[in-house]
Amino acid sequence: MKVAFQGIKGAYSEQAAYRFYGRKIETVSFDSFEEVFQSVVSKAVDCGVVPVENTIAGSIVENYDLMLSNNTTVVAEVYQPICHCLLASANATLSMIKEVYSHPHALKQCKDFLKTHNITAQPLYDTAGAARQVAEWNRTDCAAIASELCAEIYNMLILADNIQSNSSNTTRFFIIAVNNQVPEGIQAEKTTIAFATKHAPGALVDALKIFQKYRLNLTRLESRPIPENPWEYVFYTDFEGGLNQPAAKEALDELRSQAAFVKILGSYAMGKKSGDP
Repeated sequence: MKVAFQGIKGAYSEQAAYRFYGRKIETVSFDSFEEVFQSVVSKAVDCGVVPVENTIAGSIVENYDLMLSNNTTVVAEVYQPICHCLLASANATLSMIKEVYSHPHALKQCKDFLKTHNITAQPLYDTAGAARQVAEWNRTDCAAIASELCAEIYNMLILADNIQSNSSNTTRFFIIAVNNQVPEGIQAEKTTIAFATKHAPGALVDALKIFQKYRLNLTRLESRPIPENPWEYVFYTDFEGGLNQPAAKEALDELRSQAAFVKILGSYAMGKKSGDP
């Protein structure tokens, strides 16, 4: 099985793919999220893994927009704990490290650790890229903040692990496939949709009341502007319930009768969060 992800080897997206499928898959890296979607739609790969939400940084809105504009569907969600490690070349020790390289978000998430050890933060384009760069330099005075997987791939030492200030840092990923290649037997427990309301007073409230009417618990609601239609918005919504459930079907039928448009982005099993049984 080929699974596409954005970034280079060792990225947290690749780690999420292994978390869901195991290590027997073949992962394929791409420079951009758009290329990941293109590879899925063209069937160059079997599926793709894309981040959609982080507990600290918030939503990755680009991927929601790409789901709206592409012929893909969400077949699973994966919650990947973000455990930042301080990685260095062989023979380095923590006391030797003067500079650390990583994505700006990772540097910010580990600022307390860096301050304690008087290490200067230097931003680079991504975490795995920083690990690869530091490994190539083979210096003992600099390190990278990246995943444990990067240590394995680039043969680096882990000088410290779980150095992020917030231990609950987690990214939610979607596994996406083309609409006509949805695996059989998916346990649909959660659904993600996009919809836009008509221009009428209380239109959004009326739409949300439909979910209340059918006792469907909304777990996420976010608005995004529609570039082609200035000052108009699309709402991305997650709710508990699968499309095979009568309440969900009836709610969506009623929503379609009121909304300007409705697109189902996927119906899938709930991913396990850290600490879930």
